[in-house]
Amino acid sequence: MVFRLNREKLDALKDLSRSTRIRQSEYLREAISDLLAKYEERLVD
Repeated sequence: MVFRLNREKLDALKDLSRSTRIRQSEYLREAISDLLAKYEERLVD
């Protein structure tokens, strides 16, 4: 999967990752999980 972030969001994610020593990919997985949980009712048939 490929996607783009605007420069400001990418820089903020990099800064957060550096300061917390948590990989950017972990934050992205968490964000996707949160989004899917938010819309869970729409995903169930």
